[in-house]
Amino acid sequence: MLKNLRHLVVSLAALLLTLPASAEKVASAWRLDAGAIYDQGFMGRLMKDGRGGVSLFNMDLVQNDAAGSGYSEKGVFTDVVWGKNRARKILNLDDPRARAAYLVVFVTPYGEKGFLGKMRPGYGIGKYPLKFAVNGHEAELENWDVPGNYTGYRWVAFPPEWLKKGPNMIELSCPEAESDEEGWNLCLSRADEFESGGGDPAGAGKTSFKSEDGGRTWRESPFGPGKRTRAEYSVRLSLDRYVREGWLASPVVDLWKGDAADPIVPIRAVRKMKLAVSADVPAGTDVMYYCRKGRDASPFSKGWSDYEPFGRGPSAVIELDAAGLNRRYLQFRAVLSTSDPLRSPVIRAAEVTADMNQSSPRHANIRLLEADNPPIQYSSIDWEWEKWDRPEFAELRKLEGLDEVVAGTRTELGAQVRLLDYVTKRWRNNEPLPEYPGWDAKSIVDHIDDAGGGGMCIQLNNALGGFCLAYGYQARLVNLVGHEVCEVWNDDHRKWIYMDASWVDHFLCDAETLEPLSLLEIHRLYTDYFFPDRPIDWMKDLVRRRPVDKDRPPSFRRSSVADTAPGSLAGFGNAAFLFLVPRNNWYEKPFPRPLASGRSAWPWDGYINWYDAKTPPLRQHSRFTDRPRDLWPDLNTVHVDATTAAGNDRLFLRFETYTPNLSHFEVNVDDAGWTEAGERYTWLLQPGRNVIRVRAVNRLGAKGHPSRLVVNHANTPLGE
Repeated sequence: MLKNLRHLVVSLAALLLTLPASAEKVASAWRLDAGAIYDQGFMGRLMKDGRGGVSLFNMDLVQNDAAGSGYSEKGVFTDVVWGKNRARKILNLDDPRARAAYLVVFVTPYGEKGFLGKMRPGYGIGKYPLKFAVNGHEAELENWDVPGNYTGYRWVAFPPEWLKKGPNMIELSCPEAESDEEGWNLCLSRADEFESGGGDPAGAGKTSFKSEDGGRTWRESPFGPGKRTRAEYSVRLSLDRYVREGWLASPVVDLWKGDAADPIVPIRAVRKMKLAVSADVPAGTDVMYYCRKGRDASPFSKGWSDYEPFGRGPSAVIELDAAGLNRRYLQFRAVLSTSDPLRSPVIRAAEVTADMNQSSPRHANIRLLEADNPPIQYSSIDWEWEKWDRPEFAELRKLEGLDEVVAGTRTELGAQVRLLDYVTKRWRNNEPLPEYPGWDAKSIVDHIDDAGGGGMCIQLNNALGGFCLAYGYQARLVNLVGHEVCEVWNDDHRKWIYMDASWVDHFLCDAETLEPLSLLEIHRLYTDYFFPDRPIDWMKDLVRRRPVDKDRPPSFRRSSVADTAPGSLAGFGNAAFLFLVPRNNWYEKPFPRPLASGRSAWPWDGYINWYDAKTPPLRQHSRFTDRPRDLWPDLNTVHVDATTAAGNDRLFLRFETYTPNLSHFEVNVDDAGWTEAGERYTWLLQPGRNVIRVRAVNRLGAKGHPSRLVVNHANTPLGE
């Protein structure tokens, strides 16, 4: 009996030690102005307003040709305006209001039979100005005799008052030209190419007309031999006005922490929460507000509720108690809209406050000493990554002997450089026509064997990207000025790295550290070097392969000496602008894609364009971002969240990652070796210094750069 009583007393004492003391009342706050939310969160078709707020994007594109425009192997894809040959384009506007208006035309040196004779001044831009009229108001677009700077598109401003609601008639002529070689060779968008570019061909050709008698009579497309080909002129309007709708979403708000920099937080229970958002909402504009609740910090996890509306207008507030919330994480979204293109709502700020019960103590015997644990830089863009189990990956590795190519490399960069070297030696830059190959590496390799050549820069770099994908290294194609290159995510350096398979072993490094450079870093070197004190003027400045000053070398070095011609500097010399297709899943989804990319002036409109203070948005496109994380998101990295509970000898970890084709996590505790782990892990601490490393592993075995936490643990009584 006494023995049993003694056991009961001991058990009760142990139970009392584990029971929580009376809950401590704590609070958190998260406050950001809209500019910071824009930088840290997510957005679509928005921009900063220059005063700490966020407005709708202020440039609007009107076009109906982009899906099918470009070099076509099906027949005619250009039409020359010269002498009595004139062009007419009809573009419809629901609302003609704009602060400024620009006519955008696409030209090309290619015709139905290839090059149109000898190269003309401006590579397709006529010997004489292009005359144009908007609803009967006349002006002209000057030719530009700078052959080395051919971009394939030209734009010119005209008074926005010339526009009207409904159909707007644009006529193009060059009466001084005495031959097609002196005229303007306009790009056409064939109806039978629309579907491959993601468009609907049903109405293609209904808004383009041609005259062969100086404008006395006009015929609706078709074009070409026998006048059987339906097509649209690649003629567009770029208007300085606000787009109709855009959205802003906050980063994930951790209610337990708010905006505090607490590296480790005790387990808490939210009693009530308040979210308040403020905005300027002029007449004719609107803002709708939504919020959602989540179980974990990843905004792309399945543990999130649907967005639900909670207000509209200049301000909105939502308050939730424990029963209505019951979650640790919150995210809100604002949808901005306008019916007046000259006005935009402006988001100003947001604040989240939370009152909580904290039943577990802040253990004073656990101290964080070091952390390599950055937050993940998520993209606003819905990137599409190729799935890991594509049979073409194994087929390529076997067909090309790639396992032998990368054998013996000790780092990801070493393997990627080996693949780069292999592609540059697989074939040399040549014509990808006829039968322009797909964007996947297998189609390009097959084209080498079938046609005796794989293609030019786009094929070389898509092949490199495809070979990298076969080993789990995410890669994608990026367009520069007159060039297309590869960027591959490198886990050793935890960044995107520029590589160009057009040159032997070519990538660029920082001159001092020899750190490989991303294209954003190269672009910034370019603008700082050539345009140190002003933005680029796309219609006047030479931007392609500008010569460098031999007495003022740029602050980078090449990894090879393959391109030694003055001013060539591939990568750097082409980095005035950057845009890309936001996917690499060319096996899963071959279309939509640009038509015969690189054979014309990139008129497709599915690209995401980079812009910044020195790089104004390109007027021929409609999708833009100035947020580095949108085009250069963090991949395969892990952010570790640490919490404490009753025990003072352990930390409860949760792992957050953005890893395409994620397989699992691995942990390495105190250098004991890597072991597989789930997304939650209990870290049992030993007295003294404790170190944990965590990394993500994808389904093809590529291992992300480890995150690292170092804590000291003092072996003190429970609860201290």
